[in-house]
Amino acid sequence: MIPRHRPPFGSAALACTAVRSLFNNGGVEQLERQYRQRLGVRHAVWLPSARYGITRTIQFRIASDAEIICSAFNCGAVHHAAVECQRAVRYADCSPGSLQMDCSGTVSGGHGVILSEMFGHRFSSVDLNQSLVRDAKLRIFDMAMAIPTPADMRRMQRSDVTVLSFGLGKSLYAGWGGMALTQCGDMSAMLLRCRDQDLASARRMGRLAWNANVVLRTVAHEPVLYRQLRARQQRRMSEATDCSSLFTVNSHEWHRPSTRLHVTQALQNLEQSTAFSERRMTLSDEYRKHLRGCSDCMQLPPNDLSALSHFCIRVPGQRREAIRQHLWSHGIDAGTLFPFPQQTCCVEEFPQASQAAAEVLNLPLSTQLDRRTIRGICDALRVAMDLKVTDGIVTRRSAAA
Repeated sequence: MIPRHRPPFGSAALACTAVRSLFNNGGVEQLERQYRQRLGVRHAVWLPSARYGITRTIQFRIASDAEIICSAFNCGAVHHAAVECQRAVRYADCSPGSLQMDCSGTVSGGHGVILSEMFGHRFSSVDLNQSLVRDAKLRIFDMAMAIPTPADMRRMQRSDVTVLSFGLGKSLYAGWGGMALTQCGDMSAMLLRCRDQDLASARRMGRLAWNANVVLRTVAHEPVLYRQLRARQQRRMSEATDCSSLFTVNSHEWHRPSTRLHVTQALQNLEQSTAFSERRMTLSDEYRKHLRGCSDCMQLPPNDLSALSHFCIRVPGQRREAIRQHLWSHGIDAGTLFPFPQQTCCVEEFPQASQAAAEVLNLPLSTQLDRRTIRGICDALRVAMDLKVTDGIVTRRSAAA
């Protein structure tokens, strides 16, 4: 089965990385140095997670009575980070027909803005020149789902911070952790100080357990095993009554230190990041080639020449689950990231974000896919788009006609 977001390496490659890690004594300092040199940025700080970096950055730069602005359509981890910083949070709707935050609006003064670049799509120069963004005291480029380039770093003003994620489902997956990139020495020093204070002590058995988790997750994403393990996970999630523990300051995303395996894999990902980007863009072009004109009811993502984490199409909300189930039955696991945060946002107040949350379908875009597999996904999707759902009964539209 084709996983929705397979790691950028297989089990055999991870085994080779494990051997290399035995001889890697550079630690996070080496990883930080390589990121500075590769991206042409003054400061790079390894962090236990991107959400950790968002919260600590806001707490350092934004006054307690100022606002934080972020998109209502977003990952729950980003929403948690915004709330955890204990500042007033103002949610913004998406731009019409887009998954990106609408950057127009009034300026509160002294505010910060979290620019989450959904699924790897970049904000345009027009977006960044809107007063809401241009005049912010702090701009956080949330590139957790993207592969950063030197051009991305040149967008940053001195007070800006870019955060990356090495967590599961991300383009640079290495197990856990992330990176903060900035041109500001004060910001870098603060993040280093907080990180060293907040990291938990790590015994040998704990590090071995964390490394084993990375190995098991990688093996679980091998296509031959994925269907059964994924179905079991979905059943557990459907039976769970409380998912709030996923987003707390007691989770490992706030306190887990690095290991040699984790750092070595992150270094290897950085070395291959250009190849990763080119591969993802090639596969995106293949999707566009075979899905163009597929259906008037399908919206393809804009081609902004950036490497994406998933190829995200939009389909009618009332038909999305039937389409997803059809793909699953044909060995394709498509995602539905991200749910609308009904606990904190009103659907009527954020019509674009709620519509996006109901329509987005995340097609696989792993670097381990090939053109033939993409064509197979497109063929299955074309059939799925022709399905008709009436009172829970699925039929082909052509047959119904």
